[in-house]
Amino acid sequence: MNNINIDEINKMFSEQKGFIANNNIKVEEVKENYAKLSSTIEETSLNPYGIVHGGLLFGLADTAMGIAAKTTGQNAVTINSQIDYLKPGKGSKIVAIAEALKVGKTISVYKCNIYDEKEELISSVTGTFYFIQNQ
Repeated sequence: MNNINIDEINKMFSEQKGFIANNNIKVEEVKENYAKLSSTIEETSLNPYGIVHGGLLFGLADTAMGIAAKTTGQNAVTINSQIDYLKPGKGSKIVAIAEALKVGKTISVYKCNIYDEKEELISSVTGTFYFIQNQ
């Protein structure tokens, strides 16, 4: 297995200044073809109805699936994804758990479920990723 370790991923995250940093996304656990990430919910995380913004849910899932894909030792980009919003996101924290459904040579498919702080499923996401070949 050519995976990268959690220290490398955390270092990469600590250097982020964009979406990941601005949305309090943290790595909780990483292992082969698996990633668990969380986001602390703040007022800026909410939509006009006072629930977690769908864009944050999608971004957290996409990031978690991308990290799971990165455990292969390759860089990956999303080429397709679908999200189902199942319940309103409420509370102070959400958790995304991403796992591989299929890992191929150039294309892989991941599934990510997002839970609220009561461990209730609020969103389900699938994503197809393309492994960027070294040029």
